[in-house]
Amino acid sequence: AEFFLGETCRDSSNREHIISQVADSIIFTGCGTESDNLAITLALGSSPGVKGKKKHIVTSNVEHPAVEECLKNLEAKGEIEVTRLPVDEKCLVCASDVSSAIRSDGSTCLVTIILANNEIGSVFPCKEIAQICRESNVLFHTDAAQAVGKIATDFDALGHPDMITIVGHKFGAPKGVAALYVRDGCLVNESAGRTEPFLYNSSGGLLFGGGQESGRRAGTENVPYIVGMGKAVSLLSGGKWQSIASHTELLRDKLLSNLIERLGADNVHVNGPNDAKKQLPNTLSVGLRSVRSGDLLQQVQQYVAASAGSACHSAGGGVSPVLLAMKVPKDFASGTIRLSVGRDTTLDDVNEAAAIISREVKKQW
Repeated sequence: AEFFLGETCRDSSNREHIISQVADSIIFTGCGTESDNLAITLALGSSPGVKGKKKHIVTSNVEHPAVEECLKNLEAKGEIEVTRLPVDEKCLVCASDVSSAIRSDGSTCLVTIILANNEIGSVFPCKEIAQICRESNVLFHTDAAQAVGKIATDFDALGHPDMITIVGHKFGAPKGVAALYVRDGCLVNESAGRTEPFLYNSSGGLLFGGGQESGRRAGTENVPYIVGMGKAVSLLSGGKWQSIASHTELLRDKLLSNLIERLGADNVHVNGPNDAKKQLPNTLSVGLRSVRSGDLLQQVQQYVAASAGSACHSAGGGVSPVLLAMKVPKDFASGTIRLSVGRDTTLDDVNEAAAIISREVKKQW
């Protein structure tokens, strides 16, 4: 039986808090990994393919494991071919490389490129890539998990991607809720030969079961967390996210300057773009010369929240694939740590963090 609480997650106001005026295009999921996997599944399901050829997907070589591991699994099964575009030393993909990678035979069914890298914080040229994909009649998905609430993520800023992954806990909602935006009509494109996936709008594109989310994603919705995600987005509206971004950028830069002052410029290597417009305002990935990041994290973990790569993978067991892809010098790559600041971080916090980290770094020299 239907009851009022169950309608809460289907209430358009909750969806419109996530992305305004496109309530029917939001599918609530349990995490970003599910959203990314669902986007790939929908793209493959809606593409007719080319006779005698495997379906082809274009991505980067620094994607979140939620995308990379899904693609590797499909490759291992022999179901798809994947082109992984290399990043430069600043962890950026060139939009023109995306254009060159899309195959002229029509076998390319999806381009999936992260909006902001989860380890480095570099912001990819999403708007340009979206335009290239639109002109090529290829679906474009971007994982915006790291970016929402930190940089402009409205449709005009992103170039109107076909699918966007959004993760609640990255901008103030509880862990355990996410969403996938699917642009209305993008999965049906006669000129590209795409038809609605046969699972979509019946029993879900990825999970089999009931008819939740209007048949687009089976499984009981997490109503309280969905409401929480809508509320978290509303708290960032009206220019509030810009104020937070300015605050975090100031503290991030202060943290970096403190580390350089205490350790010396020759011993501190910033991983990522120098251009503030191409970098998340809250994220600092920094390589410390001749330091073992795993040992450093063990020594500071009671006082400073840090990781050797992304926050999802904080153990520090070797150099991350992202740093290898960027060709970060080994002397700095092995000593790379990732630090983030937030809306509640204070100047005293970053000063203390820099002092603690510097003290432990010097013990390794």
